[in-house]
Amino acid sequence: MSDMAGNENVPNAQIVAGGSGSAGGSAQSPAGGTPAGKRKPFYGWWIVAGGFLLMATCYTVFVNCIPLFQRYIVADLGISVAQFNVGVSLCTVVAVFASLAIGKLIDIWDVRILGSITVLTAFGVLIGFSFASQLWHLYLWCVLAGIVVVAGTRLLASVLIANWFNGKRGLAVSIALSGSGVGGVVLSPITSALIDSLGWRPTFVALAFVCLILGLPLIVIFFRNRPSDKGLEPYGADAEDKGRESRSPDRAVNVAIGWKVLRRSVAFWLLVCGFVMMGIDNGAIITNAISNMTQMTVAGETVVTGGHSAVWAASVWSFYLGCVIVFKISLGAIYDRWGMRVGTILGTIASLAAAVALCFPQTDAGPILASLFFGFGTCMGTVAPPIMTVKEFGKKDLGTVTGIVTAFEMLGAAVGSVLSGVLFDAYLTFIPAWIMVMAATVLMAIFLLASIKAARSLVERRRTAGAPLLDAEGNEVPAA
Repeated sequence: MSDMAGNENVPNAQIVAGGSGSAGGSAQSPAGGTPAGKRKPFYGWWIVAGGFLLMATCYTVFVNCIPLFQRYIVADLGISVAQFNVGVSLCTVVAVFASLAIGKLIDIWDVRILGSITVLTAFGVLIGFSFASQLWHLYLWCVLAGIVVVAGTRLLASVLIANWFNGKRGLAVSIALSGSGVGGVVLSPITSALIDSLGWRPTFVALAFVCLILGLPLIVIFFRNRPSDKGLEPYGADAEDKGRESRSPDRAVNVAIGWKVLRRSVAFWLLVCGFVMMGIDNGAIITNAISNMTQMTVAGETVVTGGHSAVWAASVWSFYLGCVIVFKISLGAIYDRWGMRVGTILGTIASLAAAVALCFPQTDAGPILASLFFGFGTCMGTVAPPIMTVKEFGKKDLGTVTGIVTAFEMLGAAVGSVLSGVLFDAYLTFIPAWIMVMAATVLMAIFLLASIKAARSLVERRRTAGAPLLDAEGNEVPAA
């Protein structure tokens, strides 16, 4: 169980103030040796750093680097490309269901244990890959990676930071999640070079130690479930308690809602449907963007899609990954400053523009503009779920609820990947898939904007019905 158990019922007055959205620091208790009036950097930024490294190592290796091994493993094990891709798909599918369980565990377990299990599993799976000699070995390690690593890294980073930050929550979440972009830019070329020089098996071992050495220390030392575990309040809680209005138009939810209410709520399922559509966008574009720029071989026949070289396509994809780093942080700041509506509208415009640009793969401008716009649009798939969940429904059962939203979004990604392949096989062009993405993007905007309005009505109904109030950490405040 979490070591927060001894603090979760402590009244707010007994918890030392954590940080303010204006000062960006945390007032430490006199007993801690900090002189009165002097501030230290808020402890939660260490958790942001730990989440960043978790995403930059464990998540990046299994999401961005595994495809680099495809042709080597296929040749060495004597399997087909389709058989290899089934393993990758298994990783995604099991992560959908694992997200449901891991989200719940984040609410009740010590996150240092969960984080350590995630990193150690990543280490073990990568070592296992290096010894794989048969197809079923590959599938076994892919399933284990999906259950623990792919599902665990993203949820741990986003939910934990949402618990620690009230002010600048979007910025903090987006900084941590941008680790996947930084990791992709840094580790992808290193991984390719290691495979060429050492072979694919030693490269898996090298990546295993990268995950262990960079991913584990900050988790073990700094991760805590809630600020009260360190005698603090969430960043910005003091500003809210004094009644100072946030610059964001989104009002903080201070009444209890939770999963038992949300599972019967139209507002919640509108949010879920919106992120299923976002998942379809991500699954279709990420799976096929490089093939859209180059060519495909179908039944022995070469189908020229974009006609660009593989080297040129790789360069454009690196540009896309660089855009993701910048835009993840930007989108989080937009949610903080201008709120959910503006963030959703801008993400929708960017996703639509990307889909249109993808329809012109034989030009130079089309793929480059698509990478630029999708670099912003795709960030909605990672940054928006935890932020919109807590902004619409509050912190009660946050891990459970965010895990469910994430699971459905990943399901949408699997659907988008499959449907885009079916459409290409039928028409021998990706343009029908990009039309599907346009339709999904429009539906995403409709569902997400509707969920914002419905959530506000739900909050007011709960308040009118006398639902328990929540403290800054999302715990119910005992009735006086």
